Amino acid sequence: MDKYPKEVTLKSGETLTLRLLQEEDMELLVSFFQALPVEDRMYLRIDVMKRENIFKRFGTLNYDQIYPVIIFHKDEIIAIGTLFRAEFGWMRNLGEIRIVVARPFQRKGLCTILTRELFFHALTTDLYKIQAELMEDQHSAIGCFERLGFKREAVLRKHVTDIKGNRCNLIIMSLDIQEMWFLMEDFMRGQFYVT
Repeated sequence: MDKYPKEVTLKSGETLTLRLLQEEDMELLVSFFQALPVEDRMYLRIDVMKRENIFKRFGTLNYDQIYPVIIFHKDEIIAIGTLFRAEFGWMRNLGEIRIVVARPFQRKGLCTILTRELFFHALTTDLYKIQAELMEDQHSAIGCFERLGFKREAVLRKHVTDIKGNRCNLIIMSLDIQEMWFLMEDFMRGQFYVT
């Protein structure tokens, strides 16, 4: 937590502040989620128009299970990236990344910034793998994850329903942290060959 807050400057010249979500941010978080257009809220797993759902998800912070990084522009939250993990069970070494960016700040690199932050945090844990679930039409987000090394693991056909009631494919993407470490170690030792 001592690495936060930190500042990033976008290509547009705007300076943004990143830090972990704290209890005193809850009202700002509610405002952020409730200001999202309905098309963006469709991708969320909870109904954020009910503030109690936001408090249920983020109100009691335990950074070992839910690691939420927020981005501020001036005094408003404009994005949140969260690494979720199970507390117990056979999926306790799998983390799931979820990213939400306010519409005016989409396609400015915030997804990449947040995914990198969450990846570097995952390296400090006992997670073996991190994944993201996306609807097939989330082309920008899919591209972001692909650039960061995530691979498509599965396509679940007609698995989710869009805002118009259409059934859509769900794409599961993942990044194997252990494989990444092995590749980096081989590269550092000079054992990485291109054939």
